[in-house]
Amino acid sequence: MELSDYRDQVRAGEWSGPTRGVAPDRVQCNLVVLPAAWAEGFEGWCAENPSVAPILARGEPGDPRLPVLGPDIDLRTDLPRYRIFEHGVSTGTRTDLRETWRDDLVAFAFGCSFALEEVLKRHDVPLRGEARGFGGAIYQTTRATNPVDSFGGPLVVSMRPVPRSSVDLAIEVSRRHPGLHGAPVHVGDPGALGIDLDRPVESFGEVSVADDEVPVFWACGVTTQRVMEQARPEFAVTHESAHMLVADLLLTDTEVHLGRSDVR
Repeated sequence: MELSDYRDQVRAGEWSGPTRGVAPDRVQCNLVVLPAAWAEGFEGWCAENPSVAPILARGEPGDPRLPVLGPDIDLRTDLPRYRIFEHGVSTGTRTDLRETWRDDLVAFAFGCSFALEEVLKRHDVPLRGEARGFGGAIYQTTRATNPVDSFGGPLVVSMRPVPRSSVDLAIEVSRRHPGLHGAPVHVGDPGALGIDLDRPVESFGEVSVADDEVPVFWACGVTTQRVMEQARPEFAVTHESAHMLVADLLLTDTEVHLGRSDVR
């Protein structure tokens, strides 16, 4: 599907589902929208937690556009589903923000692991779980993010099983895309993160890790929802999990050239 056709469907309310697989050559983004009075603190938290919230674009107060991600983007209409928070409490989801947008709102967009999945596959990292009907899972860890002002909370991660023989390649490829969460935060034993693999916050299919695979964990943008719950701004918006902003930005635009590393 062409990106323009997808956006037309979203804006018309004809697409409200997840965005995995949409325009696979384009970057998908997490979204956080806050009143301007809270924006500096949140940006500081992002800077202290770059693998969680690698900022690709920040908007101006009241402006629903993010031109660096695409000249036609309108944040009021271009995500299939948004999650609303009032004083830290999730009050439900919406399919557009036309009636709730305010003149003091500031938007932040940062890379999503849906785009990172596509990068891994393009570099021959097998994600064989997809063939088994498992597209990954999201977990809340016992590891805390680095707090800034009112912002803080537990780290949330996404897990994908990777063949043991491809783990080093997955690390090397993902670290070259820091705007898409970068290198994994953990490889292997889920107990080190306080995780039970059978108890995800959300799962895209039944959790499945084959004998020759290793669970690999990346920081996840859903972390920001826990942060909103703790910071308790009077109003905030995030993407609904798996319902992302699909940007004009190409996957290749997020790659940086680094020397090889033996990081595990």
